[in-house]
Amino acid sequence: MSRAFTILCAVLVLAACGKQGAASPPPLGKHDFLLVEGGRARAVLTLPGDATAEERLAAEELQEHLHRMAGVRLPLSGSGPQVLLGRAAGQWPDRAADPASFRLVVTPDRVEVLGASGEGTQNGVYELLEQLGVRWFMPGELGTVVPRTDTLALAVQETVQRPAFESRHLQVGSEGKDEAWKAWLRRMRSGGPRFPSAHGLKLGPEGSFEKAPELYALFRGKRRANQLCVSNAKTVQLASGQVRRYFRKHPDASWMGIGPNDGDGFCECPRCTALDAGAKDPVLGLPSHTDRYIWFFNQILKNIEGEFPDRKLCFYAYYKCTWPPVRQRPDSRIVPALAPITLCRIHGPNEKCPDAAQYVALLKAWCKLSPEVYERGYWSNLADPGLPFPMIHRMREQIPLAAQLGVKGWRVECFHHFASELPSLYVAMKLMWNDKADVDALLDDFYRSYYGPAAEPMARAGALMDAALRDGDYHTGSSYDMPYLYPAPLRATVGELLARAGKAAREEPYSARVQPIAASLELLDQFLLMLERRNQHDYAAARQALSRAADLQKELIDHRPPLLNARLAPEYLDRFFRPAVEEGHTRTSGGNRLLAGLKDTWQFRLDPQDEGERQGFPEGGPEAGWKPLKTSSTSWRTQGVPPDARTAWYRQTVKIPPGAGRAVLWFGGVDEKAKIWVNGRLLGESPGKAFEPFEVDATSAVQPGKDNLVVVKITNQWLNELGTGGITAPVMFYRP
Repeated sequence: MSRAFTILCAVLVLAACGKQGAASPPPLGKHDFLLVEGGRARAVLTLPGDATAEERLAAEELQEHLHRMAGVRLPLSGSGPQVLLGRAAGQWPDRAADPASFRLVVTPDRVEVLGASGEGTQNGVYELLEQLGVRWFMPGELGTVVPRTDTLALAVQETVQRPAFESRHLQVGSEGKDEAWKAWLRRMRSGGPRFPSAHGLKLGPEGSFEKAPELYALFRGKRRANQLCVSNAKTVQLASGQVRRYFRKHPDASWMGIGPNDGDGFCECPRCTALDAGAKDPVLGLPSHTDRYIWFFNQILKNIEGEFPDRKLCFYAYYKCTWPPVRQRPDSRIVPALAPITLCRIHGPNEKCPDAAQYVALLKAWCKLSPEVYERGYWSNLADPGLPFPMIHRMREQIPLAAQLGVKGWRVECFHHFASELPSLYVAMKLMWNDKADVDALLDDFYRSYYGPAAEPMARAGALMDAALRDGDYHTGSSYDMPYLYPAPLRATVGELLARAGKAAREEPYSARVQPIAASLELLDQFLLMLERRNQHDYAAARQALSRAADLQKELIDHRPPLLNARLAPEYLDRFFRPAVEEGHTRTSGGNRLLAGLKDTWQFRLDPQDEGERQGFPEGGPEAGWKPLKTSSTSWRTQGVPPDARTAWYRQTVKIPPGAGRAVLWFGGVDEKAKIWVNGRLLGESPGKAFEPFEVDATSAVQPGKDNLVVVKITNQWLNELGTGGITAPVMFYRP
């Protein structure tokens, strides 16, 4: 049964609704409690004499919103029916209750809003305001819906609610410091214990890499600072000391974050590898190191339990520590938070997604093994420049499943991408409070309240975009699958619906609410046009589309609060897509000349034993085993290349025009290291940085006027993005 429940008779808002109002409310019942009648206050607001800051804020929120609705503030003293807030309404009977819980009692002559804490009282006020029609769909004024009315009434009721999850947090970047974001989270009833973990653990001055390199990972024959040698007794000793110091410095802290650093480079010494169970990530085929880290955490807890017997260690179940241990039994004081970065981020536990079963199995396994499990996943499209990414389909499946399996709470990484994701995070917060919430009813209320006369076309557009992600059999990270998830006919249909919505929403605030969604669709169109023109070697047109995409990003970022993440949206566009377009344009203009653009489709083969050079692949042979594979237009995963592929070969024949003169072979990007031959001659290697352009001088190897064999060996040693690998951008010969 859900931990959130409501006993609610009815809700009435008697209003002559203004521009932000909804449909006409039902008539006033004779037993309802009147807050405001005919523009005059009918009730008195009462706080305890020693009101806490949280109780005072609850009163301020109620006063401010009622003033915006009806133009009046309830007096804080005087005679008349009372609205009792917090401890003015009594004492919460159960000291063990979740502090976010509240009770809202309405009789014809009295209202009581009592929380299990000040936080709970605030939540009760937000419930009251929502019953009156107030909505906070996203941070800031644009996302706030406040009906205009001169009469406000509450139905007789007793409503008791407590959250479905003890912990309900969204984690964003710099926008997390914004007051509008903080206020929105509070009104969405975010709260509870915040999972503390982060990457890494420093060993202190005595254990620095410079002084004691033997405490750090032996990786590829060298000691490296990125990870610890956790099997080293001195590492365990120093780590235990650091944990003791933390709890001494923070005596009220019940837990501490600990774990591997982000990235790879795990220790390969015999003692550390002996702690592993030999298990592999079932999706990527990567070795699992969870056992060694559970052993490490267990040792630390044993070392500190004399002084701190009840303190907990928290870590991210992430990357090579995603899957539960096989041999080691974690101490009950070890708290994992799932951060399944290696699983599909487009879909949730969707039966159409090949990663869905793995996610469900992962969640079940950890919940069975550990008494306290948190979710620290990704409600965003990582490394994406802010393109449309609705996640309603994920929320309606993932959050109830987590409640069913006993997940304690959430600290989910997300972006401040309200232009491209609305109302995903709103729905997520509603489900984190009540996992049994009716998502369809939430959506219906959102479209009617937020878009007013444009509700119908906006709802249809939103449903189409959400269904495109839900039903699309594409699972690559970043933006590589966007052309397939959002094909041109779908975008045209959505564009027509948004145009209809724009005509219907002529008045504010509805026009201002439709416009960012239209801008988000145009951003998608321009981004996909940029990719299309880039892949056709039309770099001038690609550059023009890229410029327009950047302008649209800025338009959405300049909104206050921003409607796209101000740092990451442009950073991802500039990091992953701008270099190939700008360099391609430079190398085909201003006196430079495109000699030959290589085709998107190459001949391809895997080389699992790395024997291709010995077998003559650079010269083009043997013939058997090659198959066609696309490069810049789609990903390895979409084409069925296995996720554990490490070495692969490409070849293509291209004619260089007569009299070409100097010829440079340019690559827009590979994942991640390339070795290049032309006509059997080795020309060089790439710098080894994933997705970045590079070039080699091919003048000495090309044969102008003839077919030239280009052969590329790719080594893909690191997981740079889900489902990527090989040649990821256009390739061409140009003459400087």
